[in-house]
Amino acid sequence: MTQVPACLMQPLSQIINVIISILFALVFLTAYEPFSNTAWFQIGFSDRFVWTVVFVGVSSLFLALSRILMTFVHRKVKRFSLLLYICWLLIEIIIIGSFHSFISWFLIGMEDFTFGYIYMKSLMIALIALGFPYMVTDLVILLRDTRRMLNITSSDVVVSDEEAIPAHAQIINITDNNGNLKLSVKLDNLYYIKAEDNYVKIFYMKKGSVASYLLRSKLQTIEQNCQNSGSLMRCHRSYIVNIDKVSVLQNETDGFVIDFDQEGLESIPVSKTYSAKILETFGQK
Repeated sequence: MTQVPACLMQPLSQIINVIISILFALVFLTAYEPFSNTAWFQIGFSDRFVWTVVFVGVSSLFLALSRILMTFVHRKVKRFSLLLYICWLLIEIIIIGSFHSFISWFLIGMEDFTFGYIYMKSLMIALIALGFPYMVTDLVILLRDTRRMLNITSSDVVVSDEEAIPAHAQIINITDNNGNLKLSVKLDNLYYIKAEDNYVKIFYMKKGSVASYLLRSKLQTIEQNCQNSGSLMRCHRSYIVNIDKVSVLQNETDGFVIDFDQEGLESIPVSKTYSAKILETFGQK
């Protein structure tokens, strides 16, 4: 099953998707109201304006909570498929459409129409008002991510571990804040990445000894770009480690500490936020 693209599940992408969808829905419902005999969406002081505010407010809150839950599930479930993502969005549309039909029939009081007619029309409105911005926003995010990846592969100045790369080797590409590739290293040679103010420092094996490379980038950006590696894990707000290179995970007074089987590398602290996941993953290795 195809995994949902990581770029769509980033918190910023989710926020942009929800905000644009809400704004588009407001514009669509306002423009649609004069052309429908069942529309009640109104801007202005009236009874229907009160229900308009209630509908918009509750729907916006529902979408925000839904995306928070989606992000949580995505982090907990190892295989969050693209099909599951699409079904999740469809369920959002159905729930909001059902809420719209409930207000139309029971609170606004449109007895001239059957509930089935109102319900189907509400679903159609929700599908257009939310489905269109969902699709367009996700396509734009995917196109931007594709462009970023093209920038990575077309970068001119790249540092590497200078080893011959077997066909089966997994390569980690580290980019700067502009999305330009700056370091390419085999996953098996990478030990950890450390945040230092507005920079990150990568520690890796080069020609039999530990080397480091400093570049201007955010640790969160590197974490997002390396989500599919499986071995690179955030263990602290300032550290990402290659769990395959960890030799000792020691429980000390202040918490767990990671050590490597290579001289010249510092001990890495594990914060409480990430300790459970680190323990679980390390126990499976």
